[in-house]
Amino acid sequence: MSKYLVGSPQSADFLDMAQLESGLNAMLGDPKSDEHVGPDIQGARIALRVAVSKVVALVKDPTRTEVDKHAAAQKLAATAADKLGKVKTAIEQRSKHLEGEALRMADIEFGPKLERGAIQSEIRGWVREQAKTSEGLAAIREAMKENDDVAATLWHSPRFLLGLAESVHGTLRFEALESRKPQLFADISKSINLGKLAAKYEGAIRKVHTSFYNPEVAAQAAKRVEV
Repeated sequence: MSKYLVGSPQSADFLDMAQLESGLNAMLGDPKSDEHVGPDIQGARIALRVAVSKVVALVKDPTRTEVDKHAAAQKLAATAADKLGKVKTAIEQRSKHLEGEALRMADIEFGPKLERGAIQSEIRGWVREQAKTSEGLAAIREAMKENDDVAATLWHSPRFLLGLAESVHGTLRFEALESRKPQLFADISKSINLGKLAAKYEGAIRKVHTSFYNPEVAAQAAKRVEV
């Protein structure tokens, strides 16, 4: 007899993981990762663990038929999935907020300033010359780490004024942020990680429905004749 209502290896793996702290960390994240959505993440973990414990208990429930068990598990899945969906939305909103605020502050810190225009114009010319040499990229990086004007020029200047390939320009912009404004870079990195976590919630929601119950069996409950 299977210990779960759905006996596939994939379902068993998901339900096994949902009962472990390490598994919950992998699927739903660590509540300590962000103070703003930490309580939401903790709520999602609790909701999933409680739902799974009830699904496990349903297997040996002597008062329910097989159809009743799957129908009950379907309801548990719907409740758990709804909770995970709300937390996913909260994480996505936090991710967008962090990114937006970090980019806004970066534009303030590294945006064009009239009093720095002359020196930054010279820096653009220097970057264009360096970009033509094999050692130039290393020289640009070194200067960027030591000087706010170089970092700001790389941040706000269009790449065609710098003579840089698009991929190189994109990389250097965020390296500039990392070296000169580490907190803003940390916020963007956190935003990216939260975006990845939200995607994991989407996968967890799908697995809740495929692992808790068999929809064909659960559907048989609708055929019950009430007397």
